[in-house]
Amino acid sequence: MNGAMDGLRNGKISGDLIDTITREIVPSSELGLTRHGVLGESLTQTDDSGRFAFISLPTGEYNLGVYDKRYAPLYRNLILAEGQTIENLEIAVTPGAFIKGLILDEEGRPPHRSHMTLMREGTRRERSGFISDSGDHDVAQDGNFSSPPLHAGRYFLRFAGILQRPSASAPSRATPREMQQRTFDFLYPNAPHINCAHPFDLQTAQTLNNLEVRIPRPIWRIVRGRLTGALPEDLTTSYVFFTRLVGMLDDFGSAGAKVNADGTFEGHAQPGRHRLVVCEMASRQPDGRTRRIKQFASVEITVGDRDLNDVEIQVPPPITI
Repeated sequence: MNGAMDGLRNGKISGDLIDTITREIVPSSELGLTRHGVLGESLTQTDDSGRFAFISLPTGEYNLGVYDKRYAPLYRNLILAEGQTIENLEIAVTPGAFIKGLILDEEGRPPHRSHMTLMREGTRRERSGFISDSGDHDVAQDGNFSSPPLHAGRYFLRFAGILQRPSASAPSRATPREMQQRTFDFLYPNAPHINCAHPFDLQTAQTLNNLEVRIPRPIWRIVRGRLTGALPEDLTTSYVFFTRLVGMLDDFGSAGAKVNADGTFEGHAQPGRHRLVVCEMASRQPDGRTRRIKQFASVEITVGDRDLNDVEIQVPPPITI
């Protein structure tokens, strides 16, 4: 039996990493190999000759990824048959494009805390549209930001975070309302929809430097409403989540408001279109995290130039089989 098992783990994947522009070898890059259906990732680095190797591999389907701050991310699917050796692969990586700049408030100060998200056209669950390219990226304390290495293409920028206190503010503990008023979340330059946002068209290996972003003054309205219809007997773990609709397949600016025992709720939203979704949440874990168990009602609203009252979310009766 041991001999048979050993025979299933004698596969190998090796090759070279090459720069697509210069055709030169790429040393000191990290590669990761994951096997479909198996948790964990094997890591290795290219040597001074740009060579890499993964050995003692069982049969299966694999995903090979290249991680290098100089190059756009690359992934390749490979199938390794029993006892097979895949050697002399030439993996060509493309120099990344970058967007770099500085984000400041109206007084010329960096935000207290901020992150940047890049968006591009793509697919989510077989739907085509605008998606987050690579998650959120922290902005430095001095306001400087940089994208990860990007493929050539068109990108849009979203910035979110918390402003510093106004210069005249006393150094006391911030109230929840004050923190809300300092929260910003916008599509560059300050667009209500991605169709109105400013695009950045990047070429291979291009670096866009010195982009200066000014944070628009945050505008938040109070949204008050009530659940009606077939309400659950216990609303203790029910929340209304506000998602801003800006033409993204991914959620944009989602935040939750607790539902009170009488079915009322109060939350904050920026001007524009929003989807309000009522969810039941799991009990909070010791580390403070929780998760959504189910969604049981929703409504779309438009927030304008004033607070919005008397929003009604109709909860349908549960489906019985």
